[in-house]
Amino acid sequence: MMHILWIPHTGWHIPQRAHLFCRALAELHEIHVTDWVADFYHPVDYFSRRYMRNLTYRQYRDGLIYVHGIPRLSPALYSRTLRRWNTQILSRFVARIIARYHIEVVVGSFLMPPPVASRVVFDWFDENVLNWRYSSRVPNYADEIEATEGRYLQAADEIVVASSVLGEKARSLGARGFVHLIPNAVDLQRFNHADSDRLRAELKVQGPIVGIVGNHDHAPDVFKLLDAAEALRDRNLTFLIAGRGAALSEIQTRAKQAKLHNLRFLGYVPPDQMPDVVAAFDVGLCLYAKTPTNDARSPMRLLAYAAAGVPAVCTDLSEARRLAFSNVILIQDDVRSLVEGILHALQLPHGQPPQIAEYDIRRLAPQYESVLAGQPV
Repeated sequence: MMHILWIPHTGWHIPQRAHLFCRALAELHEIHVTDWVADFYHPVDYFSRRYMRNLTYRQYRDGLIYVHGIPRLSPALYSRTLRRWNTQILSRFVARIIARYHIEVVVGSFLMPPPVASRVVFDWFDENVLNWRYSSRVPNYADEIEATEGRYLQAADEIVVASSVLGEKARSLGARGFVHLIPNAVDLQRFNHADSDRLRAELKVQGPIVGIVGNHDHAPDVFKLLDAAEALRDRNLTFLIAGRGAALSEIQTRAKQAKLHNLRFLGYVPPDQMPDVVAAFDVGLCLYAKTPTNDARSPMRLLAYAAAGVPAVCTDLSEARRLAFSNVILIQDDVRSLVEGILHALQLPHGQPPQIAEYDIRRLAPQYESVLAGQPV
C-alpha cells in the first residue's frame, strides 16, 4: 500500500479530474488530498463564517480519502503578494503532511512548486498558461503558472498528461521524466446503471432535452446555448444547463432577459448523480471557443455523454477530433453551426461508441497506479 498525496488545482468540492482517480486508488492505497476555498464573489462573503473557517487548517474524510483543508487568503487572484503568501502557506502544510503521514509519492499541479518528496508526479491536466494569458482575468498570473509548470517538467520523476496535445508540448519543452498519456476517466459501470427517467419525471419534460453539464466559468461559451435556444424556441425542445460556476449568475440574468421558456437551470450536480442527469439528455453540448487552450482539452463532459450513449455536439477541437466518437457532431465556433449540429444530433441513435471503453476508470486507474509506483505502464 502506498501513501499518496494529491494536490489538486482547485477546491475538492469542485468537480474535477482528480476525483475519480483518487477514489479508485483509495480502494488499495492511503490517499490524502489538499483542499482550499476561493469562491468568494461578493464583499459580504469576506465577513462570513465560511470565510473565517477558510483561514484555519481543517481535516475531514470523503469516503476513504483524507482531505486536508489548507488556510488561504482571498481575494488572491488580483494580488501577487497574496498569491505568494498562499503558495508559502500551502508549501508549509504540504511538507507537514508529507512528514506526518509518511507520504511516498506526491501528485502536483501548478498550485505550488514541486515539493520535497521521495517521488513526485506532475499531473498536467490542462493548458493552464494559455488559459490565463489570454483570459480577461489576470494574464500576469500566466507567467507564474508557466514558471511553476516548467519546474515540474524538470523536477518530476514522471509526467502524466490528460491529452495528446499536452503530451506533445511536454516533450517539446524538454520534460526530464517520462511522459504518460492518461486521459480523463469515466465510471462506465455507473453510467451503465444510470436512471434516465428520474430527471425527466422531476422536471416534467415531455420532448427531447438538449443539455450541458459541468463547471460554467466562462459565460460566452454558454451564451451560444442561449442563442441556440432562442433560435429553436418554437421547437418541442427543452434546453437544460446543469452545474455550478462563477459565470452562472451572469448566464441566468441573460436568460431571464431573453425570456426563454424552453430553458431550465438545474444547479450543482453531485458527482454521484451526474450519470443520471446526463442519461436524461437527448443531445449533450460541449461548447468551447476555438482557442489553443481549448484545443488541448480532454473534455470530461464529452466523455460523460459518450458513456451515457448520448449523441453530442462539440466545438471542433483537436483532442475531440482525435477521440473519433461516432456519435459526436463537430462544429465551428458559431451559433448557426450549433443550431445545425443540434438538429443533426437529434437524428442520431443512442449508444456508447466502442472507444469509450478506453476511458473507463477501471482501466485507467491501474495505469496511474503503475506511474505512481514507478512501474512500467
